[in-house]
Amino acid sequence: MPPLATGGVRAAPASNIESLRGFFRLHAPLLMVLAVALLVRAMLSTTADVSWLITVGEKVLDGAQPYRDILEVNPPASILIYLPAVALARLLHLSPEFVVGTLVFVGIGIALLIAGAITRHAKLFSEDAASRLAALFAAVLLILPAQAFAQREHVALIAFMPALAVYAARSAGKSPALMFALIAGVGAGITVVIKPHLVFGIVFASAAAAASTRDWRVLFAPENWVAAAMAIAYAALVWLAYPVFISDVLPLVSAIYLPVRAELWKFLVHFATPVFALALLTIWMLKRRAMFAAPYSVLLAAAAGFSISYYAQLKGWAYHSYPMLALIVAAAAIAFVQRWPLGMKEESPGERGKRLGAAALTGLLAAATFLWMSFHVDTRALLDPIRTNVKNPKILAISSDIAVGHPLTRALNGKWVGRVCSQWIAAGSLILQLQANDAAGIARLKSYEARDRAMLVEDIARERPDIILVDRIRFDWLKWANADAALANELAKYRELAVIDDILILRRK
Repeated sequence: MPPLATGGVRAAPASNIESLRGFFRLHAPLLMVLAVALLVRAMLSTTADVSWLITVGEKVLDGAQPYRDILEVNPPASILIYLPAVALARLLHLSPEFVVGTLVFVGIGIALLIAGAITRHAKLFSEDAASRLAALFAAVLLILPAQAFAQREHVALIAFMPALAVYAARSAGKSPALMFALIAGVGAGITVVIKPHLVFGIVFASAAAAASTRDWRVLFAPENWVAAAMAIAYAALVWLAYPVFISDVLPLVSAIYLPVRAELWKFLVHFATPVFALALLTIWMLKRRAMFAAPYSVLLAAAAGFSISYYAQLKGWAYHSYPMLALIVAAAAIAFVQRWPLGMKEESPGERGKRLGAAALTGLLAAATFLWMSFHVDTRALLDPIRTNVKNPKILAISSDIAVGHPLTRALNGKWVGRVCSQWIAAGSLILQLQANDAAGIARLKSYEARDRAMLVEDIARERPDIILVDRIRFDWLKWANADAALANELAKYRELAVIDDILILRRK
């Protein structure tokens, strides 16, 4: 009979114990990243855009027609990617926010497992290096997004991970299995469908792989055909299933939303551009011309390609820059480890100083990116005054900022009763009127503003919201509202409840 441990429990074979220890030694960094990520997620709330799109998903499941009953500025993919999570949350009687977050964690795990399988099949890295890379990219995908977590750009980058691994393998002259290429193509297709601007990251990464092998047939590899087919199929879906988006919303967005851009000089000196430039400089200092060698070049090419999305939109919003910063920060961390591999025993005082300086700079890049991704409008101070006056309120906001009403409405277990997330139509019109030179152009812009105001009047009159939030932070939306007789008449049915951080809380009389 085998010997028994204290208490009568059968002793584990030494080989099993050693295997377990080896597993934890190998994957300890990844497990630590997961623990920190769970802590970060517990501390941060759902971002405004994700909260709004969850709300849109709930309304769609309740029978609302997108772009008719509820007006969303983005193409249908922005609604569709959250819809399964919202439906699953209803089925399981769970919070949609919890389900969205859980599915993002699961998606990251799947994406990294597939990417790891692709690189192992191509024999790009040793087992230890692959484990450290998994931990690094887990940190980049789980922790670095901060408030951009579960945003469309975040989901798009997660989907891109298998394609990045395939391009890296091809850059090294390897031919990934067809199954891997097809999976990567689906992921790249999802990336483009979610945000068409991000196609440049795919094109640049594929071109870098082709350049490193000097074989331009790489550009026509199966994954690229799959991604292109998905993009075409999505365009057809939008045309056939969402004609109102094409006929009504797209012209409105083109006229009002897209032309409103950040001033270029502010855009260039703001967070994302300096961080990206400093990361590139850091990489050059650490690697010099080796930064253009495969497969490292594919990572840099993807980051550069994704930067085009940020600069093309010219909004200056943090989450737009997430894919480019995530990859460039990862590239800087990899460059540091390659310059000073783990386990180095001997180094001169001068080399130690360089290493510590580079470590501090790399850490600064990560911290600056996390901080940039953490910027958001915090409306938690509004919760208590509203909760103490009305339970499960019907809410509407008069503001150009989506963050005034979201995620506040969901935090109150309330119901959003507006057809739009904010007064983005009127705001765009007002900004562009200041820039317009001709009477016809101003008249057209004023018609858009009038349309937004008319929808607002109708929503208040029909839905009779319990609470109306009026933003007076950077623009006096109360003055704008009272300038219209019909809207002023509706607001006369409300009384002031409180003013917090220049947001007026109105309660229905």
